[in-house]
Amino acid sequence: MIVNGLIVAVAGSTGQQGGAVARRLLADGWTVRALTRDPTSPGARALAGAGADVRAVDMADPAALKPALDGAYGVFSVQPASGAPGTPPDYSWQAEIAAGRNVAGAAASAGVRHLVYASANSAQLRSGIRILENKWAIEEHIRELGISATVLRPTSFMENYLHPVWGLQDRTLTTALAPDIPQQLIALSDIGALTALALMEPDRLAGRALELAGDALTPPQIAEAISRATGRTVPYVRMPMETLRELSPDAAEGHEWLNDRRARGADIDALRALHPDLMSFDTWLERDGARQLKRLLA
Repeated sequence: MIVNGLIVAVAGSTGQQGGAVARRLLADGWTVRALTRDPTSPGARALAGAGADVRAVDMADPAALKPALDGAYGVFSVQPASGAPGTPPDYSWQAEIAAGRNVAGAAASAGVRHLVYASANSAQLRSGIRILENKWAIEEHIRELGISATVLRPTSFMENYLHPVWGLQDRTLTTALAPDIPQQLIALSDIGALTALALMEPDRLAGRALELAGDALTPPQIAEAISRATGRTVPYVRMPMETLRELSPDAAEGHEWLNDRRARGADIDALRALHPDLMSFDTWLERDGARQLKRLLA
């Protein structure tokens, strides 16, 4: 399939997932229309410099989405969870659902060939966890629209260890996850690659929901891998759940759910068969993760 000239609109283009998707699509030769609330942000300017057509669009505004998707072959849609770092104070869980539905509805109205929606691991289990229920509500709306779509359900991002809020703190891996609980991880670049695959082969992946993970490691194993790759000792420190609850009740709820082993993990071998370049955590560290982590640990 020749992609030159085909437009993919990326909603949420300056976030972790949207940015990774936009960069991968640009590298593959797609014309990327990067939708963002703030086209003057550093992330938006970087995408513009890389060749993206950056447009100021608020996903809360259906009228603004219509022209933004006009002529697009495909759409990638992701919405931040309510309470996520960088979201406005008035951004609620209802606003997240509305935004996801707005993008899907606009994609259907525009007649795009394929939509890729970034949900979350185990959203289909109807756990009652707010973050996952929001994603499921958007998934359901996409199915009701009857459009060609692929749902990606990523686990935790490997890049989270670089995050100023959720990453390494005081040179330690501090988490409320229990030491014996394997945590599934996915590299953001693999989300970009799988989005590109879904857009390239919509007939093959339409109607599918893919649980995404490239590795599964316990917190002590993750700390050990980081220590080995960076040459810095990074201990695992277990955070009391109440401490996390004070920071984010939603995050605490999710961690408790994981500690109770209620999540349905991704089939890593099956995903690697679909995407052979799927990265393990060690591979992510070797390629660029260790270099970035060393700067944090300096």
